[in-house]
Amino acid sequence: MSLLPLDFFLQNEELFKRHEQALPTNEMYRYFPPNDEILLLDSEPKKNYRFIFNGQPKTEYEQRKLNEYNQYELNNGKLNYPNFWLESDTMRLLQASEYDIEKTYKSINDLIKFINNFPSSINNNIVQLLNSGYLYVYGRDHHFRPIIVVCFQEYLNILETKKYTFDDINTTIIYLMNYIVKYLLIPGQIENWITLIDLKGAGVSDISDFKKLLTTLNSYRGRVFKSFIVNVSGFLGFAVKTAVNLFGSSSAKKLKILDKKELYIIQEIISPDNLQKKYGGTAPDIVPGSNKLFPPVMPSMNYALKGERLNIVSEEAYKEMCLNSNPFKPYIISPKYQEKWDQEIRKQEEEKNEKLSNMITTNSISHVKEPDKKSYIKRTSFKEEKIQIKKKNDNIRKNSNKQYIMEFINEFGEVNILEMEEKKYYSKSVINHEKINLFFQKISKYRKKYL
Repeated sequence: MSLLPLDFFLQNEELFKRHEQALPTNEMYRYFPPNDEILLLDSEPKKNYRFIFNGQPKTEYEQRKLNEYNQYELNNGKLNYPNFWLESDTMRLLQASEYDIEKTYKSINDLIKFINNFPSSINNNIVQLLNSGYLYVYGRDHHFRPIIVVCFQEYLNILETKKYTFDDINTTIIYLMNYIVKYLLIPGQIENWITLIDLKGAGVSDISDFKKLLTTLNSYRGRVFKSFIVNVSGFLGFAVKTAVNLFGSSSAKKLKILDKKELYIIQEIISPDNLQKKYGGTAPDIVPGSNKLFPPVMPSMNYALKGERLNIVSEEAYKEMCLNSNPFKPYIISPKYQEKWDQEIRKQEEEKNEKLSNMITTNSISHVKEPDKKSYIKRTSFKEEKIQIKKKNDNIRKNSNKQYIMEFINEFGEVNILEMEEKKYYSKSVINHEKINLFFQKISKYRKKYL
């Protein structure tokens, strides 16, 4: 079976186009979540629940538990973290383990082993599963969190075919979540996702398969903002709650099991334009096996709920936050804005270069002297790698046009001009630090001509 690189979608024009459409927009980079979607406070610090970890100040309790964990790790063996591992990743596992230090250490160690064993390439089975319809990303919620949809009926159909192994299924889940973390989220602003699990066609006898699926879906701890389980009937609802409780109280708190009459609850955080019709929205339904589902489908750019005003700052305010020493600076900067600002800087540099070039020409002409006059230049300091100055007060020779360069660059210094006639003139020119390098570049092409 042929193998594909993990970023195979970047090498196909059609897939790359869909991938670009799924990426965060500039508007999303200018969005900042409300406080209750960053950290939910409780009277008992241990029960605080954090959604956004990157670029956020820790509570006193979080810092104390992190210090305890670091000390425990020193005493019990330093773990071999992947290169991309951040302190926020440790904090997620601490919270998911309800700040049990020993349990956190084991969870992190197991996750590192899992990461190290994840294949560096994927096979065609994984690509087929990504497009099968049992697991896919479809739209974003009202605060730009990606929506992961799990169709359990299709999951059971895949198991029945016996074409795919559990390793294939698990690899597909982890691959998709890796993709979401790498490409669809914005650290410090959008760090979570929504899960919508459709249990249509499932029965109590399928609960063991549900637990296996849920175990893999919980590999990334601290990433789920809210989970919805729909099409649950009878005793299955109780069995599902029991299964979810196995993953801790935080998972249970974020879970809502809905019957058909309660689907409107989903629309409290997902706009109809980003929710399939079968779940109460207006977006087209996904028919398993008939749609191209990876890279993810974004049915609409209308994410906000009706009448909702999102906390999206202006482009000017965002630029100020990114480029200045602002304590609320975003964790990362939008690549699209960065490119735009780089172009602006290049344009400004070109304009400065043109002005400096004109200045050199103007200065040269304005300092033309009569043939019988002699001019000298006294340099207080001059540093230039390619020019060797032999004597401190050398006379500047006339060029063929009898023009003189009367001002030289003096790195962070000054130039004194003396006219040797009946009167002595003194002028002082200080070149600011920002222009000095540009002046060096422009004057170099004139130096050989006039010196």
